[in-house]
Amino acid sequence: MKKILLFIILIFSMFLASCSFERQEKSDFGLSRVKDASELKNLIKKSEPKQQIRWFWQTTKDGDAFTSENFDVTERDESSSNDYTKTNVQVEGVDEGDVVKTDGSRIYSISWDRLQVVNLLGNGEMELLLNKQLDNDYSKAEYNQHTYYSDLYVTDDYLVVIGQRYSYGYTWINKDIDTDPNENKILPWFLYYTTMSVVQIYDLETLEVVEEYEVSGNLLSSRLIDNQLYLISSHSIYSYQDFEDYDVRPWYKHNDDVNYFDYTDIKYIPNQAHRAFTVITNITIKKDNIKINNNVFLATNSWGQIYVSLNAIYFASSETEQNFFGNYIYKSSIVSFQFAKNTGEVFYGGYANYLGTVINQFAIDEYDGYLRIATTHGWGDTVVNRLYIFKRVLKDEEYVLEQVSLIDKGLGKPGERIQSVRFNKDIATIVTFLQTDPLYTIDLSDPTKPKIVGELEVPGFSTYQHPWTDTLIIGVGFEANNDGIVTGLKLSLYDISDTSNPIEVGKPLVFEYNNNGYAYTESTYNHKAVMIDKSRNVIGFSMTRYERTENYRFISEYIVFDVDETKEQPISIKHKISHNNYYDEQVNQYSRYYNYDIKRAFRVDDFLYVISNEVITSHNLINDLSTVDYIIFNRDQNN
Repeated sequence: MKKILLFIILIFSMFLASCSFERQEKSDFGLSRVKDASELKNLIKKSEPKQQIRWFWQTTKDGDAFTSENFDVTERDESSSNDYTKTNVQVEGVDEGDVVKTDGSRIYSISWDRLQVVNLLGNGEMELLLNKQLDNDYSKAEYNQHTYYSDLYVTDDYLVVIGQRYSYGYTWINKDIDTDPNENKILPWFLYYTTMSVVQIYDLETLEVVEEYEVSGNLLSSRLIDNQLYLISSHSIYSYQDFEDYDVRPWYKHNDDVNYFDYTDIKYIPNQAHRAFTVITNITIKKDNIKINNNVFLATNSWGQIYVSLNAIYFASSETEQNFFGNYIYKSSIVSFQFAKNTGEVFYGGYANYLGTVINQFAIDEYDGYLRIATTHGWGDTVVNRLYIFKRVLKDEEYVLEQVSLIDKGLGKPGERIQSVRFNKDIATIVTFLQTDPLYTIDLSDPTKPKIVGELEVPGFSTYQHPWTDTLIIGVGFEANNDGIVTGLKLSLYDISDTSNPIEVGKPLVFEYNNNGYAYTESTYNHKAVMIDKSRNVIGFSMTRYERTENYRFISEYIVFDVDETKEQPISIKHKISHNNYYDEQVNQYSRYYNYDIKRAFRVDDFLYVISNEVITSHNLINDLSTVDYIIFNRDQNN
């Protein structure tokens, strides 16, 4: 018996010796830290899926670092205004990056790898200050590199440009083999593909780059809160066990310095999948004082939705995993990171599990210390829509998101899925759809006892809801017939002043799909495409329509809508603007007609500035929208 006991103790000791113990520190609030390369490798291998991808996407530190370039910008006359529209964002005070921004004195626009800066001279007159291609060196055949920019921010002193850089090339698996990859069919080499999230900070006065930063991985999102910029990227890991000689850690480039993140800087949630690195870069942007901090943690392969409040970042994800019986199951969780009040730095804030998927960032909300999430789970007759409410609590030096309440009945008829959500303090409105559009009003004043208090059924459904006032909601979405088939685009106004009896105000504005055509607008899925001008009681967005007649008809316009709840049709067309008349196929051979689709518009004082990839026009809002000035962006011009 003693021999058996000693044998069991020996085996157990060997098992403990082979385990890598999780290293937790009090300041990590529940996260564990990676100790070294061996522990990181074990964590990744444990999380690898059974069926692996047999090709390799390798991130490598080889290649050129940033090269700074100064722009020779002369002083210009300009007009500054405090009366202008801004990017439409989800949370007031949390700015979101977009392709066009204005500060009332200039308009900044990004198009692929091109930055344009236009001075506003007053009275609708404009002057092109900068039209520059950024950081793409197409001459290097051995190291192809392309950068595409997507996010702009403007502070009092700086212009921030954010994008995604792609680089690719060949490297040898067996470096003793000297064979041309183009001639060898056994492929002793592989194609490496590097992605970098890129931040460039320009001084507003000189438009010179004063700070450059890259972090390896795919750009997921970004936010700006006061002078704190948050860049969120995901560094993927593929087939790690086949290429053990490669360092899979993410790295960063700060100006000309290139470094891997330390192993001990990498954190993770115990007993979770560890298939990729999520890097949250926090950049403090103050005049002559730019500071950079990073948080790196092992997480899921990709995040479904990201929501940012004034207090925290939330990552919502759903993954499919194969269980012991070979069945696929969904695992969904939300992970939070809080912001330090004084420094803006990031620290762990707990996580929670839930059932279903989150449709977009508007299905997540934080208010008065509570987190609210709307989800859809299942398909067809098994669909269940839910509303969860969580509260962050600190238990034994660890943050957790505790579920305090749940609605899992009454949200949608059988088969209906969530199409849009909007939280507004103590009220939530949720739209579901299969054949008609039930709009539900939900009372959240008691977070422990949320309840559905009202319901409205109308044809079609809204994919974006905008609170126009505390009691009026604008719905942007689609019209549908009795069979649930979409027949056009629709704008509606809803009154929820009586939450138990929501009503549709007047008649909706519908753009029917006439003559077997269709209509398209980015505003149905991207809120930043919608201009909100509450002071003038208007909204606006671009719309493209196709109609199949004897001659195929194409219409691309920016439409300004008047909003007046006292009218029979409360949302009506006020102005239409097009850039198609600036397109000349003979002159603009490098371009295409869709480059003249208007992407954004801003009002500054009494003038509307309308921007496409090729043209910016200004229009007098007082004198019947007459065109005051225009600039055609000549791609061969570099100021």
